[in-house]
Amino acid sequence: MHPGIRLLLDIGARCPDLLLTGQVLTDQGRVITAMMETGWNTEQLRHVITHRPLPDRVRTTVGAIIAARLRAAHAYPPPPLADSRHHDGDAPGDEATAGPVSERSSPAPASRTVVAALAYRALVECSGCGAPATAPGESLCPSCLGWPLCRTCPGPTPRRAHPDNNGRCNACAAASTVLLAGSRS
Repeated sequence: MHPGIRLLLDIGARCPDLLLTGQVLTDQGRVITAMMETGWNTEQLRHVITHRPLPDRVRTTVGAIIAARLRAAHAYPPPPLADSRHHDGDAPGDEATAGPVSERSSPAPASRTVVAALAYRALVECSGCGAPATAPGESLCPSCLGWPLCRTCPGPTPRRAHPDNNGRCNACAAASTVLLAGSRS
């Protein structure tokens, strides 16, 4: 049994809402095993999977939510290991700084604290459905906010339009502004 599968089963035993089975367990277990081979440890991976609660309304599977969390985390190198003197919340807030991430990093410490680095989320999930994106300044995605589809988007999948943009998404609104500016010159 892969170490990633063992970790997922342990997480599922402690938090039944996150229990994976079957092919999803095997697939995500392999992803976790690969991440471990690149330097992620079990505590870091457990944090990635369990630190945020599941969305209020799950519109997809728990396996898809865990997969999205792992993909987002795997896009970055593993965080440096915390100083062994500090454990879960014992680290002084602004005193500890994150050290170099890898051998290729500069020798200077990162500009943010360990606490800030651990709290940083590269990809914020919608608190309504778990989609890996939210509307700017919101905790929900445009779909959960009920934003209408863009009237001017080309292609088969239009984006959602902010209600204040005359029925156009930000990209289409910006494109029309550029076209108007270009026609005046």
